[in-house]
Amino acid sequence: MVYSGFRVKLLLRLFMLIAVVLLLMLVLFRTDWYMTGIVLFLLVLFQLYDLIHFVERTNRDISSFLQAIRYSDFTQRFATSGLNSSYRELYQSFNDISEAFQQVKTERQAHYHYLQAIVEQVGVGILTFDEEGEVQLVNHVTKELLHIPHMRHIDTLERLSPELVQALYTIGHEEKRLVTLQVNEEQLLLNLSATELQMQGQLLKIVTLQNIQSELEEQELQTWQKVIRVLTHEIMNSVTPVVSLASTVNNLLEQEVMAKHAAGESIDEEVLEDMQSGLRTIEKRSAGMLHFVKNYRRLMRLPASELKPVRVAELLRNVHTLLQHQLEDQHVSLKMYLPDEKTEVLADAEQLEQVLINLIKNGVEACLQQSDKPCVEVVAFVPEGERDKLRIDVTDNGPGIPDDVLDKIFIPFYTTKKQGSGIGLSLSRQIMRQHGGSIRVHTQPGETIFSLGLRRVVVSC
Repeated sequence: MVYSGFRVKLLLRLFMLIAVVLLLMLVLFRTDWYMTGIVLFLLVLFQLYDLIHFVERTNRDISSFLQAIRYSDFTQRFATSGLNSSYRELYQSFNDISEAFQQVKTERQAHYHYLQAIVEQVGVGILTFDEEGEVQLVNHVTKELLHIPHMRHIDTLERLSPELVQALYTIGHEEKRLVTLQVNEEQLLLNLSATELQMQGQLLKIVTLQNIQSELEEQELQTWQKVIRVLTHEIMNSVTPVVSLASTVNNLLEQEVMAKHAAGESIDEEVLEDMQSGLRTIEKRSAGMLHFVKNYRRLMRLPASELKPVRVAELLRNVHTLLQHQLEDQHVSLKMYLPDEKTEVLADAEQLEQVLINLIKNGVEACLQQSDKPCVEVVAFVPEGERDKLRIDVTDNGPGIPDDVLDKIFIPFYTTKKQGSGIGLSLSRQIMRQHGGSIRVHTQPGETIFSLGLRRVVVSC
């Protein structure tokens, strides 16, 4: 209908132009009406201008409309009032098409925001990117996991971990990979799982990222607890009768010796001494083994943490008071840098004190080995950009931890000390896990830092 009206008006203008041109030729060749000829010539020029304007106006409007469609600008509207019917119908059609496209665009954006809201509720990191590495979608879990405020291209992760970028590019459909990286002095073990799909001729890769470091540590701890449970049960069942029997035999031997003395019978003193010595050794070593096993059962019988708001500055002052005299006798400097007096964490005060005392004592033993000026520093602070967390660093200026030992220090029973039990750090890690926190170690020659991560009590203003 619109184009039919446009065609009629165009043909009408052409016919009128042809008629005026024919009339002009007739006037010029058949009469001497020169003024009439001039008027007709001007009329021809006007008709030509009107025809060109009529055609170009439509072309301009169509071109403008198509450009708007091309760049998804559906806000452009064409005025329909004060126009002839053909333009009015054409412009109304343009407006109807723009509104239809605008509705499609609005629905598409609504679906995108709906999908984004669902993705944000997922508890694992989700990252979607194309073959060029351009990021299409990333949720807040991924940003918090990698500590990045925004990401448009996965190459921006190069400074964080080239290994992670390489894994993202090369991981295939339904493939899984493990990537280890350091983020803000915290070690992450990422489990990557990928899915590929074609969308509008473009290959997209959807990768989920999940930090399984804590789950791995939890599984490791549970495994050790099962091993300890079995070992302690078997050892105690075997050792307890030996202790009792050795004590009974020793008593019987003493009674027999006293009886023989009373009867005036002679006894080989050397043989008697050897027998008593052997029995005492059996009893002593068996009792030591029993004590050893009972000590390790603490790993399985750690009471549940009663988490309450605890003022960090007050807690650290209590620890300093408990250790001050001992460290002065050992000529070790203990420095504490306290946070704001109102800073609180969710913790079991007694258990957290136990962890700090253990770390400080370990630091003292380390720095006494080689340092001329042994020093242990305790610093409590809120990490930048993580106002809901608090970190406590215990630093010593000892020789550092060798690389071949570093990955074993949290294993139960493992120790490099002559008199060590090997459960202090393992117990500390278990306590921190019950607090929903973490314990990490960073070492180099001349410095070792144990970092405790805790949940901070944030008071809303």
